[in-house]
Amino acid sequence: MTSPRSIEEWKALSAEDPEKSANTYWANLDRIPQSDRTRIFSLLPNLPSLKDAFTSSVSKASGQIAGVPYLLKDLFDFPNTATTASSTFLEEVRPGPHGDSAVSHDLREHGAVFGGKTQLNEFAYGLSGENLHYGNCPHPFIAGALSGGSSSGSAWAVSRGIAPIGFGTDTGGSIRVPAAWCGLFGLRLSPDRWSKEGCFPLAPSYDTAGWFCSSAEDFKTSFKVLVTGLGVPRDLKGLDLTDRKKLESSDYNRRILDTYSKLRATTDNAYSEAYASATLELSKHFSVLQSAEALEVHKDWLEERRHQYDPVVWQRIARARDWTAEDIEAAKKGEEKIMSFFDAAFEEYDFITLPASWTSAISAKEHTDAYRSQLLDLTSPGSLARLPIFTIPIRNGSGESTGIQILYRDPKSDVPLRIIEAIS
Repeated sequence: MTSPRSIEEWKALSAEDPEKSANTYWANLDRIPQSDRTRIFSLLPNLPSLKDAFTSSVSKASGQIAGVPYLLKDLFDFPNTATTASSTFLEEVRPGPHGDSAVSHDLREHGAVFGGKTQLNEFAYGLSGENLHYGNCPHPFIAGALSGGSSSGSAWAVSRGIAPIGFGTDTGGSIRVPAAWCGLFGLRLSPDRWSKEGCFPLAPSYDTAGWFCSSAEDFKTSFKVLVTGLGVPRDLKGLDLTDRKKLESSDYNRRILDTYSKLRATTDNAYSEAYASATLELSKHFSVLQSAEALEVHKDWLEERRHQYDPVVWQRIARARDWTAEDIEAAKKGEEKIMSFFDAAFEEYDFITLPASWTSAISAKEHTDAYRSQLLDLTSPGSLARLPIFTIPIRNGSGESTGIQILYRDPKSDVPLRIIEAIS
């Protein structure tokens, strides 16, 4: 559909002719079928405002992402725009005018150009890209398949070359799953000011922000701008915790193992056994704690506006009212156990590898509660530990893909850059 321009190409084009950059971006949007636009975007700027933004960006900044368009998941505030969380009523209970989110503020300082807001699972409570109100976000290449979510629109737009950077959030896998299914590099940081300032929460203590890029080069460029990237003064040592029996049945078995070999991620029976013990019922524990925090966010309007929620999303939030004290206590103990496991593992290893998904993208019909639980088994350990996680794509060349999670300790370390070097 669109021949993707890299960050470097956008920067060069904007420096030479910012109005041409605006027209080019507008042309990218214009090629998207009208029937798909509301499933992918919640807000798009008009052409005059784009021309002003591109011109302003290159006149005020000269950094590596100056004049480069980006997209924001519609949980992040942006001046004089609505923040809807892809719901039908958030602006009524959280009215504007809104200012900058921490993300958009920092991007403006670097000269990046706001290219619009993207759709998500309603209130970010989902991993599929489904949305009852605006339509399911399609996979960028596979007919009938989903993009993954909840950061669905940003993943679709980056994968199709609309913009080279798309920002999302990840509480339980919302960057990791769409990165895997759409064949993208995706980074979720740890909870920080990006996920707390001007970002509507799902489960505040677990929410993280991050972004997608379609190429390793674009990811490296953006990472060097947006993250400090402190070096680890030795060769990286990786621990592979993948369940090899489950991996044997995956269509991506060979490709994943080849990547682990390049990363030199080794297995360790003692850690594998400890991990298996620490993750028993962990996805349930995560669901308990996540929904309890979500209920606190939504409690003032949950009943009054029940008819305005997707019933699936409403139930995921409302179930927290039924958790017992024993449920909460068991979940907190599970959280403590997995955090202790990672604390010990990262004393010896620099990163840990796990699949981001056992499959490539699936259809809405295939996205059952059982399938969702399987995803959460993979993603909830890192979520409960609030770790930064880098997802690298494993592509098969026909548009289908899955991904590998790279879990590490310090969100300011250069582990993602070192991982890219190893697999390049």
